[in-house]
Amino acid sequence: MQDSAASNANTPQKKKSILILVLSSFTCWLIVSIVGLNWLIQTVKPLQYIKTTRYVPLEQNPLVSKLPAFFDAKEHPDLLVLGSSLPMEAIARYDAEYTGAFNEKSLNEVRQYTGAKYLEHLIEQKNGTKLSAFNLTCVACMASDAELILRRAIDAGRAPKIVIFGIGPRDFIDNIVPPPGKSPVCQLLSNRITLPEIFAEARSLDETRDLLLGQLVYLYKVRTDYKTMLTGWACDLFAHPADLYESNQLAKLSQKEEKTRQVCKVEQTTDQTSNNLEASGKLTLKQTSKRAQFADLPEWKERYRPANNDRFEKEKAAFQKMLAICKEKSIRMIVVNMPLTKENKDIVPKKLLVRYQNEICAMPAQFGDEMLDLDASGEFQLSDFYDSAHVNAHGGKKVQDLMVSSAKTLAL
Repeated sequence: MQDSAASNANTPQKKKSILILVLSSFTCWLIVSIVGLNWLIQTVKPLQYIKTTRYVPLEQNPLVSKLPAFFDAKEHPDLLVLGSSLPMEAIARYDAEYTGAFNEKSLNEVRQYTGAKYLEHLIEQKNGTKLSAFNLTCVACMASDAELILRRAIDAGRAPKIVIFGIGPRDFIDNIVPPPGKSPVCQLLSNRITLPEIFAEARSLDETRDLLLGQLVYLYKVRTDYKTMLTGWACDLFAHPADLYESNQLAKLSQKEEKTRQVCKVEQTTDQTSNNLEASGKLTLKQTSKRAQFADLPEWKERYRPANNDRFEKEKAAFQKMLAICKEKSIRMIVVNMPLTKENKDIVPKKLLVRYQNEICAMPAQFGDEMLDLDASGEFQLSDFYDSAHVNAHGGKKVQDLMVSSAKTLAL
């Protein structure tokens, strides 16, 4: 009995000793500190308070910031809208007018807008049932980016019932954007890779280690963002280039600005001549506005030329994979060929434009999906666009009206 009583008396002392040992353990406190710091940084996101002109952290980049908003949300939308700035601006610019919830003139607000209120309204009006939509369009989104977004949504258990994918020739042949796998969309979504996916593909030991640590420690996953942001902040503070590359780029920029100043002097003279002609009735205000509307064409020439056949094949394969995934998962896909001005299409390499029309636009039918060719509808005039490619609010309303009235598979 005495041994039993002594044993019972020693038990609390043993527990107390173990507790003291744990609390005094450096390893224990290190783990607690890492977990606490990880939670704090993931919740507060301190990078948003560091102002630097050199860099925007990936998850706060307005080009792709709506992706975390989707994957972190609890809602499970019935419909996803995917694509580049062509469908993005069509939806956002008219929704700004329709809802009054944000400013159409704020480019960041247009890019970050995840709603599709007028589209939901049209579908409900047509079918009599309410449908929830999430606008996941992103600036410069290629077909490979859209395929990755859809695949990640399915892997995360967020598979939609319907996908509307707005496309244009640029989504398959852009020379300016990073190569497949290197775009902001790919970089952001690679950080959200799941544990099964880590081991599903052949990876080096270092890659596997980094991905596993990134899953466990948020700070490790975004360490490059913090390093780059803090470097940028320090360089801004001391007005010093971050490296030799930036120093060379600043020198080139200075030369470019000098050339721009010289060009501006010429343009001022030209504008003065135009104003004089306009005042005399020889040049109309409409002609002057048209010249300003197509000021973006030099950038589109860089995107379209020279013809990038290799990129076209890769993006075409991604589009085909996207259609196959939808068929496999019983997701209805509606592909919309977005309207463009004649002036924009005229600078697309002719052979690639024909291939786009004959191969890309014909592909949805091969998988039993709908293809709505708004560009060939003949319904759009220059007054529906604010530049050579993007529709204004009025044009955005027209895009959605035609899309919903023409689509046959929008009902749930």
